[in-house]
Amino acid sequence: MTRTGDAASPAGSADAAVTGRGDARLTERVGAGVVDLDSLIRWVGRHRVLTAGLVMITVQLAWRAVFVGHEFFRQDDFYNLDLAIRSSFSWRYLTFVGPGHLMIGARMIAWVLARTSPYNWALAATVIVALQGCAGLAAFRLLWTLFGGRRAILIPLAIYLLCPLTLPALGFWSAAMESVPLQLAIFMALHSHVTYIRTGRVRQFVAACGWLIFGMLFFEKALILPPLLFAVTSAFLSAGSSWLAGARDALVRYWLAWTLYAVLIAGYAVLLATSLRTATSAVGVPSSFGAMATFAFLLAKETFLPGALGGPWLWQPPGGSYALAAPPDGLAWLAVIVAVAVVGSSIVRRKIAWRSWAILAGWIVAADVAPAIFGRARFLSMAAFWHETRYVADAVPVLAICVGLAFWPLRGRDESVPARDRGNGKLDQIRRAAIPALIGVFAAGSIWSALAYEIGTAAGAAATAEYIGDARQALTLMPDDTPVVDQVVPSRVMNPIFGVSAAQSAVIGAMADGQLAGKVRWITRPEGTIDQLMTFGSDGRLWLARVYGAASPSLPAGQGCWPERHGRIAVRLTGIAPSDTVLLRIGYLWRASYPSFVTVRYGGAVQSLNVLPGLHSGYLPVTGRSASVVVSGLSGVGLCIGDVEAGLLGPIRFGPSIPRSPV
Repeated sequence: MTRTGDAASPAGSADAAVTGRGDARLTERVGAGVVDLDSLIRWVGRHRVLTAGLVMITVQLAWRAVFVGHEFFRQDDFYNLDLAIRSSFSWRYLTFVGPGHLMIGARMIAWVLARTSPYNWALAATVIVALQGCAGLAAFRLLWTLFGGRRAILIPLAIYLLCPLTLPALGFWSAAMESVPLQLAIFMALHSHVTYIRTGRVRQFVAACGWLIFGMLFFEKALILPPLLFAVTSAFLSAGSSWLAGARDALVRYWLAWTLYAVLIAGYAVLLATSLRTATSAVGVPSSFGAMATFAFLLAKETFLPGALGGPWLWQPPGGSYALAAPPDGLAWLAVIVAVAVVGSSIVRRKIAWRSWAILAGWIVAADVAPAIFGRARFLSMAAFWHETRYVADAVPVLAICVGLAFWPLRGRDESVPARDRGNGKLDQIRRAAIPALIGVFAAGSIWSALAYEIGTAAGAAATAEYIGDARQALTLMPDDTPVVDQVVPSRVMNPIFGVSAAQSAVIGAMADGQLAGKVRWITRPEGTIDQLMTFGSDGRLWLARVYGAASPSLPAGQGCWPERHGRIAVRLTGIAPSDTVLLRIGYLWRASYPSFVTVRYGGAVQSLNVLPGLHSGYLPVTGRSASVVVSGLSGVGLCIGDVEAGLLGPIRFGPSIPRSPV
C-alpha cells in the first residue's frame, strides 16, 4: 500500500523495500510506529489458521470474561473461603476434603484470596478468566502439534471454545478452580507427552509429569490423565496393525514413562485415600447396577450429547444463580441420532476412528460417571444429578481432541493404519454439505445456550452479590459488640446440603475478621437478657429482631404493666402460639438495683430468667403451643412486664436498618 509522501522520505523508501520482500514480514514505519497495512495483510494471509485461532480464543475469552463478570460466589464458594479464613496455611488445611474434593491447588488460591480481599468477585473472576485463556491457548497449541497448521484444527478448537457444557462451572468459583485447571492440564500434558514420543526429549517427559502433578493438585480426576496418554499413544502414535499391537509396542518402547506415570498415580492415590478421612459426605455404592446404568445413560443422553452439539438450549430452574441442563426431550433424542451419525460417518471415512470414540467413552465413564456414582450414591435417583453439567465439563477437552483424531491423520503420518476411503461422489457431496451445516448448528446452538444460561442466572447472582454487599456494609456501620442472632442465609446464597453450614456466622462472619473484628457478637440461641438484638434480613441488611407468632394484647391507656397478683404475673396471648414456636421474648422493667432471677412458665415448661436492673428484653427458648405466660418469684420487688411474644425470630421490616438502603 502506498501513501502520499512515502516515496520522498527515507522512512517511506525503507518501508517499501521491506514490504516488497517475499517473506512479507510485519514492519513498522521508522520513527512513527505506524504498522504497514500491506505487510499486515500479507502476514495474515500467510498465517490464516494461526490468526483465526488467536482471534477465536480472544473473542471467546472476552465473552467468557463478560459472562463471569455477571456471576458471583455461591454455595461451596463461601464454605471454602470461610475455611481458608479460619485455617492456617498447613498441610492439614490443603488436604482437607470436607463436602467437596481433594483440591490442594484451589485451597492455595482460596487462602490467598481470602486474606487479600474476601468475597472479592472481581479478583476471583480474574483468576478464572486467566486460567481459561491459558486453557484456550493450550488447546490450540496441542491441536497444531497433533495435526499441523491445517484449517481443520479450527473445528475441534471451536468445539472446546464454544461448548456450553463448560459454562456453568465458570460461574461457580469452586467448580471452576477444579475444572479449568484440569482442562489446562489435559492439553498441556498431552502436548508434552506427544512431543516426547516424537522427539525423545527428556525435558518434554519431565514437563508431562509436571502437568500431571498440576492437574492432580486441583482435581482428583487427573488420575485418569495417564491412562488417557497411554490410550492416545497406543491407538495413534505406535506401530502395529491393531490397537492391541500398538498397546504392546507402546508398553515396550516407552516403559520408563509408564512406570513413572504409575508411580505418580500410586502416590496420589495414597494421598487421596488418606485425605478422604476428612470428607463430610461419605463415599458409597449404589443399591443396584440398574441405578448406575440409568444414571450413566441419562447423563449421556440428557447432558453430554446435547451439550456436545451446542445444547442443552434450555436450563432449569430459572431465576437462580446456577442452572441445570434441561434439553427438550425431542432435541435430546435428536442429539443422540446426530451423534450416532457423526460417529458412523467418521468410521466409514477412517476405520481407526472408532478408537478415538472409545477413548472419549472411556474418559466419560472413568472420570465423570464413576466419581459421580460413588460420590453421590444416595442421590443417583435425583434428576438434578444427571442434568449436572459440571460432571462432564472436563470431557469437553477430550471431546475436542477425539474429534480431531477421528477425522484427520496426525501430522507427518498418512494414517496409523490403512484408511478406507469409499470414493463415492454422492457420499462426498453429502459429507461436504453436512459438515458446514453441522458446524453452523453447533455454533448457533452454543451461542443460544450460553445466552439463555447467562440471562437465566444473572438475576440470582446479582441478588447474592447484593446480599453480601449489604452485609459487608452493615458490618462496617454497626456499633461494636452488636448482638446478632445467628440464623441461616437464604438458600439462594448457600444451601445446607452435604454437611455444609449455611449459618450467617460462617458466611457473613468471614468478613468480620481483621479490621472488623469485635463488631458482631453472634448469638446462636438467644437466652437471658439481651438488648437491641438484631438479625440479618434476606437482603443482607441488619434489622432489629422481633419474635413473630402470638403476642400479648396492647394494655389500656395509662396501664404500662401487666398486673401482679399474689407474686405472680399472668400474661395472656392473643391466640395460641404456633406449633413451631422456638422463642419467648419478655419486655420488662426491673426496678431493683440488683439482678435477680424470676420463674417463667410457658405451657408445661418452667425456666429461670435472669433479670437486670432497668428496661430490658429477656429471651427464653421454648417449644410447643401455649396461650399464656406466667412469671413468678418476684422477691417482693416490682417487676413491670410490658409485652410478651412467642414464636419465631425475624427482622422488624418497618423499622430502621443498617445500611438504610441496599448497596
